[in-house]
Amino acid sequence: MASEEPCHYDVLQNDKYGRYLVANKDLESGELIFKDAPIAVGPKPDTPPLCLGCYVPVENSVCSRCGWPVCSPECEGAAAHAAECEVFAEAKVRFQPVDDWTAAAPQLDCITPLRVLLAKEKDPSRWDREVAPMEAHTQARQQRPTWAADQVNIADFLVDHCKLGTRFDKELVQRVCGILEVNSVEVPSRGGFSVRALYPRLAITAHSCVPNIVHTILQNDYQVLVRAAVPIKSGDTLHLCYTHALSPTIVRRDYLMESKFFSCECPRCADPTELGTHLSTLKCQKCDNGVIMASNPLDDEAPWKCSEKKCEFKTSSAAMRKMLAVVQAEIDQLDVLEPGPQAIEQREATLNKYKSVFHPRHSLLLSIKHTLAQLYGRVEGYGIDELPDLVLERKAEFCRLVLSTLDVITPGDSRMRGMMLYELHAPLMFLARSEFSAGLITQEKLKERLQEPIKCLGEAARILAREDPQSPEGITGQIAQQSMEQLKASLDSL
Repeated sequence: MASEEPCHYDVLQNDKYGRYLVANKDLESGELIFKDAPIAVGPKPDTPPLCLGCYVPVENSVCSRCGWPVCSPECEGAAAHAAECEVFAEAKVRFQPVDDWTAAAPQLDCITPLRVLLAKEKDPSRWDREVAPMEAHTQARQQRPTWAADQVNIADFLVDHCKLGTRFDKELVQRVCGILEVNSVEVPSRGGFSVRALYPRLAITAHSCVPNIVHTILQNDYQVLVRAAVPIKSGDTLHLCYTHALSPTIVRRDYLMESKFFSCECPRCADPTELGTHLSTLKCQKCDNGVIMASNPLDDEAPWKCSEKKCEFKTSSAAMRKMLAVVQAEIDQLDVLEPGPQAIEQREATLNKYKSVFHPRHSLLLSIKHTLAQLYGRVEGYGIDELPDLVLERKAEFCRLVLSTLDVITPGDSRMRGMMLYELHAPLMFLARSEFSAGLITQEKLKERLQEPIKCLGEAARILAREDPQSPEGITGQIAQQSMEQLKASLDSL
């Protein structure tokens, strides 16, 4: 590691986390803690055929040497593809043509494990130091159906068909599959499809559903930059959130048990109100004032009960999971819609449908409001300069709701916070101008009111400046900076 690179952490070990990282100095919010280069990057399981150089979707375009998917001569010669190309070409194992190039291609499941194995061969000392100690949860994985699929699609395929038996045994291949399943992270690729990458140091950061660090992936070389999201004291454990921050507790804990093989007991998971955010809370249908919460969120089988002492309503956690899955499937259907008037109208209809079922801050409703905050002002018929004041106020309300929730569950400088602050500036600015045009406020009051959107843009620009400049967030950060300067200039000319 280059000497000028920061390394503001120590590696410790205990029974709860295994290996984990702690800060070895006081860190300021936004301070770079470390950089990490991936051991390997490649397709996730269940991905459609992607170019093995840049990860854009491909159709009937293969490498002239090995016959596996690539999109161009440049990608055919890409360093990422070189080592596996040799393996497939030598074994004369070609990618089998598929009928539907948009459907998941299990043939690609072997690529990332193979890249990890080839990295082991290339740099055995890095493997021993950084990858061998990683957790693979072999015994737990053997109980699952994915084990048999990995055995056929990956272990048997690489060792038998690709003739790698003299270099790797099947036990090692399965161990690598486990290491990837437990330790790899999903990263955006230049091709727009998300892929997975294995980072040795990021992998040993402990999990919490209220993280104190954030990470940024640079898309040209997939290097990861890890920063403090909030001020961190020397000796504090560095926590990353392994799940989607806006998911309810029951969903986060099921995901962590299923994919990472542990049961989360962080303060957020232990609190039925999710630290007062009510991301898991429902309204009671039996009484007027009660809300329904898990009686013990850390017990997967504990019943859910109404908060009102006199109300005797209760339901099972199984019924709760089933209902959440049904509504989530409806929301997933909304996410498939093209961004247009229908995308807004159907989401508003869904909010209306469930407003008497869920707490207004429940994660399922909040995720719809989060999307609406981004759609209002951006789609046909709902351009920002066409929105009536009532809808501008609604956009601002949704932005503020998301931001106040993020303050609790992902405090500090997160990408989502930067993006929401950018969304909030527009309705605030248009509402102030609209009131000024209608003669409802004076020029002095207008100047005063425009300070908040300026502040939103400044904060958004500051947070998003740390993102990859080519990423959507990085581009938004640059726009926020320009918009802030223009708004300040127009204020000065008033």
